[in-house]
Amino acid sequence: MRRLIFGILFLVACNSAFSQTKAELGFFGGAAYYMGDINHTYHFYSSSVAIGGIYRYNFNTRYSLRASMLFSGLKGEDRDFKNQYQRNRGASFDTDVVDLSLQAEFNFQPFWSPGKSRTKKLVPYVTAGIGYIAPSSTESSFTIPMGAGFKYNLGGRWTAALEWSFRKTFTDNLDHLDDPHSLNKSNLMHNNDWASFFGIMFSYKLFPDNEECHSYGRLVK
Repeated sequence: MRRLIFGILFLVACNSAFSQTKAELGFFGGAAYYMGDINHTYHFYSSSVAIGGIYRYNFNTRYSLRASMLFSGLKGEDRDFKNQYQRNRGASFDTDVVDLSLQAEFNFQPFWSPGKSRTKKLVPYVTAGIGYIAPSSTESSFTIPMGAGFKYNLGGRWTAALEWSFRKTFTDNLDHLDDPHSLNKSNLMHNNDWASFFGIMFSYKLFPDNEECHSYGRLVK
């Protein structure tokens, strides 16, 4: 009985170790910007530095699940634009944000893995999921994050990724301008604010691929 219990415990530990062989920890660095009632159309307007951490679990060479926590700032000012209505309104905001997300990644080609044929060191990918954004000066909101990028294996366990992603929020108050035209109505796609991130990620696989659990093998012999 004791042997069986120890065997089960070792098996659980080995399954955990096997999962860790597919796990990566990493760092994000780049820029963040906002689009909404002040900035309607200009990407990278008034960008702020964005940094954060990621955890990625690779199910196989095509599918991954990624959790991230990013820190940045978002800001905008009416006087930056030529529109006379905006210049007369004179609205502005500047807020720090914490962005949390859980996203699925899909590689259009099998991403590099040692010992596996027909995998590529450079692959394009898309990502989407669910998230939550917490500004320091206004209400928080759930988000729908989505984006695209390229992954490249730097050698060994290191991977770099260049990504451009967007957060569809469910608040129109990120810029402190909820219903700026006093319409008293909201449009799901066009009357809410967006936050976007552009940057590079470096991640490190925690353990080598195909690592075996030798302790369990010795126990059951």
